[in-house]
Amino acid sequence: SSEYGSFTDPRDGKTYKTVKIGNQVWMAENLNYNIGSGSWCYDDNSSNCNKYGRLYDWEAAKKACPAGWHLPSKSEFETLLNNYGGEGSNAYNALIPSGSSGFSALFGGWRNSDGDFYVIGSYGRFWSSSPSDSNSAWHLYVSGNLKSADVDDDNRSVGFSVRCLQD
Repeated sequence: SSEYGSFTDPRDGKTYKTVKIGNQVWMAENLNYNIGSGSWCYDDNSSNCNKYGRLYDWEAAKKACPAGWHLPSKSEFETLLNNYGGEGSNAYNALIPSGSSGFSALFGGWRNSDGDFYVIGSYGRFWSSSPSDSNSAWHLYVSGNLKSADVDDDNRSVGFSVRCLQD
């Protein structure tokens, strides 16, 4: 019994679908706010931003969500996964666009620190606000190849998608 809504970002007027899952209200689309330095469109093509949102490095991701919303922590992503039995294939099946959750995880690919873009359409990786060590941070990894959703860590300089969680 997902509850759907919408939110308009006052900074640029873009409207995002939202969905309530458990006690959390999530944006049901990838954030597409141009924060400037540290955010990119896949292949530097604006049509990819319109469909998949922007890719952000970790520092930019932490500042990208609008007022009243925040970049989710590792534990908040784990709470999301735990609605569907935790990490694995059940969570994957619930979180993808055809899934039961309404989260509609888009496979926006990623950008490496050299500026190369990879595997749009194959998986989505979504930054959390939680550091894992001095160089890395945690993210939600929804893999179309592995048919799995889990929490993983990666270097803070790479570009991942962002989903904002309501405060």
